[in-house]
Amino acid sequence: MIILFMNKIFLVDYNCFIYRRLFMKHIYRCRVCGKFVEVSMHCGIHADLFLDSAKRIRLSKLLSGLLRHYPWEIGVNVNRNGWVDIDDLVHGIKTRWRNKELYQWVTKEHIIAIAELDPKGRFEIKGNLIRARYGHSIDVRINYEIYYPDTLYHGTSIDKLKSILRDGLKPMKRCFVHATTSIENALETGRRHGKPVVLRIDVDCLKKHNIPVYKATKDIYLIPYVPRECIVYD
Repeated sequence: MIILFMNKIFLVDYNCFIYRRLFMKHIYRCRVCGKFVEVSMHCGIHADLFLDSAKRIRLSKLLSGLLRHYPWEIGVNVNRNGWVDIDDLVHGIKTRWRNKELYQWVTKEHIIAIAELDPKGRFEIKGNLIRARYGHSIDVRINYEIYYPDTLYHGTSIDKLKSILRDGLKPMKRCFVHATTSIENALETGRRHGKPVVLRIDVDCLKKHNIPVYKATKDIYLIPYVPRECIVYD
């Protein structure tokens, strides 16, 4: 079975990834072009610090939760395609979120900066609207492209391995099974649930079963269900 435990090679990549995650970059705004960037020098001069890493992580996690799982907690409306008005989102966070006192600094521009620079491309902006590209447990209809990459991985924890190899991969509380072309991303997902394990998904097997694979971002793919036989093992 191709189960990639944290052997020596992957341990190096994993530690580097954890380092990057623990030290999320600050967001700066260029004084010349006005762009949001992750470097303190831009267009040849010092950029202004716009959002420090701690606030960036905290707001990013909140946005993911609200746009994917519980928008009603701040009284915003998510339309059928997953879009939310950014002004309504800011207002809801500052007036109705249970920890609203921690987010009184939030503005529309903070939302835009986080969305534009998200390392996983979690968010999408169109005009004054924002949505999560993937990860929903609420019912939304996003027009994903069907695309079968050469290789896909799924990160999980070792305690879930037995049931996965018996029943396959199911969406559980989410709308889709999440897969990725990046081993590092899969390791991070597995780490969130316990001792990480990375499984390889047989993409040709999914094709034979007429199971679509939807491309959410350049690294993240969504699958309705992965049968046991499409999890490759020896």
